[in-house]
Amino acid sequence: MTYNSTTPAQRRPMRQRINEQVALPADILDEEVTYVLLFRLSVLLNRMTGGHHDMTFSARTCLEYQQRRWAARWCWGALQAVIDLYCRTARGEVGHCAVALRNYHRRRR
Repeated sequence: MTYNSTTPAQRRPMRQRINEQVALPADILDEEVTYVLLFRLSVLLNRMTGGHHDMTFSARTCLEYQQRRWAARWCWGALQAVIDLYCRTARGEVGHCAVALRNYHRRRR
């Protein structure tokens, strides 16, 4: 006789179990929580790499690309292209870094 120690609740997909354990309010979408988490991680990454304490890494990428000379500008431009390409393919955003920089300046007012 074999003994099965898992219950049907334990065999459900992990995402479903997490959603049941960490229930969000009905008017909050999973995507909104994801955006907040990504925003905070981006600010943390920017702080860790020596950027402004309240700027996202995407905004810093655009700002550095605009302010640097040719050699450093090439590096920041390549990084900006990678971020923009990811955001275009994964999230449908066009010009993510430039929009992030505009939003940063708007928040500072």
